[in-house]
Amino acid sequence: MKIGIFGGTFNPIHYGHLRAAEEIAEKFLDEVIFIPTNITSNKNIDAEAHPQKRLEMIKIAIKDEQKFKTSDIEIKRGGLSYSYDTIIEFKKKYKNDDLYFIVGADAFLGLKNWKNAEAILKTIDFIVAGRPKYGFKNLVKLIDFLPDNLKENAECDLKEGKIVIDGKRAVYFFNTTRLDISSTVIRNNFKNNISNLFLLPNGVINYIINNKLYE
Repeated sequence: MKIGIFGGTFNPIHYGHLRAAEEIAEKFLDEVIFIPTNITSNKNIDAEAHPQKRLEMIKIAIKDEQKFKTSDIEIKRGGLSYSYDTIIEFKKKYKNDDLYFIVGADAFLGLKNWKNAEAILKTIDFIVAGRPKYGFKNLVKLIDFLPDNLKENAECDLKEGKIVIDGKRAVYFFNTTRLDISSTVIRNNFKNNISNLFLLPNGVINYIINNKLYE
């Protein structure tokens, strides 16, 4: 199987996440696994809903989609969540499957700052999803955002829309439907009693209200 690992705070999950996962799955994958972080080093912890509640919101959002799954691997591991640790665990668990790491374009542009970024890119193929403020018009320029040690042996495949690293691993760039939806805006809407209808699934909205999240 071709399985996508889709990590993030999902605070809360919304249609921007879900639509991107749908289109990526249709193009590349058999299954997408959503993995909420426990604690993310570059986020404001005070603004995050409890990890278990973010996991429950994902379960509600994807309950009718057979190709979407979720994992609590980072929550169970505890502490700060690092992509490298998760990828290594998944590589052990899914030895016979092809794994892909799904990130947004904004995350890719900051890849150099990730823990073990070079090792990650040598371990798993990436699928980079286009976001409203970013595009993939020039793959050559996107090589500049790779860790320095990987730039020299990186090649562009314009036909396939990917960068190949050391002739082995690939970073695919795929423009998804550009739904400019922000989890931050959604949280602020809840705080200010502004409707979030059509920004995220109704079941998730009800869960947030019933659990008094983001008040």
